[in-house]
Amino acid sequence: MLTVSHKLLGEDLVLHPHRALYWPRLQWLLVSDLHLGKAAHFRRAGAALPEGHDDRVLQRLEGLVGVFRPERLVVLGDLFHSVHNHRWAPFATWVKQLGIPVELVPGNHDILAHRHYREAGLTLHDDTVEAGPFVFTHEPAERPGCYVIAGHVHPGVRLSGLGGQSMRLPCFRFGPQQALLPAFGMATGLHLQRPTVEDRTYAVTERAVLDVSGLLKPQGRAQR
Repeated sequence: MLTVSHKLLGEDLVLHPHRALYWPRLQWLLVSDLHLGKAAHFRRAGAALPEGHDDRVLQRLEGLVGVFRPERLVVLGDLFHSVHNHRWAPFATWVKQLGIPVELVPGNHDILAHRHYREAGLTLHDDTVEAGPFVFTHEPAERPGCYVIAGHVHPGVRLSGLGGQSMRLPCFRFGPQQALLPAFGMATGLHLQRPTVEDRTYAVTERAVLDVSGLLKPQGRAQR
């Protein structure tokens, strides 16, 4: 796996191809937008989405914990896709066996009763967590004097070749005042980004994180 180290406000952040961010100084592993239980939610409504997504997501997370040995796992929202269904119990069991604290900054999809999070052993925050020079939250928001790291958007980029071919990939996007994490879940769409000249953008493949800032057509200087 080819990771990238991104320097931000004096902090080294490691970007992993499995769409996760690791903060070595505090030993935090951060992910966003898992959308567990999504297939079960839609299957109950009559849409035949394939099962197996949740197991793959949790296997990836467990692998990352094995690689980085973090002190805590912080989920920046949209952990579970919708209302309670049968996929919550396996996740709760997984949390209790993981061996490190799991914390949730809730997102717009996190609508379960609080007792479910407590019974699973999660620490449930309000809408932000502040640490060092950063504010971690689910939905991007400008906070004067703070650098915001968020999820929610499911950012992606389109890369084009000389022959007219193109591909869409998830991405990390670091702007002057806030950063966006790619969705960790594998059953999510992409919101294509329009970078500014001040942004650093990293496309994510299955095995590598690639700095593609110079390959994207910028839209101009960021508005402040």
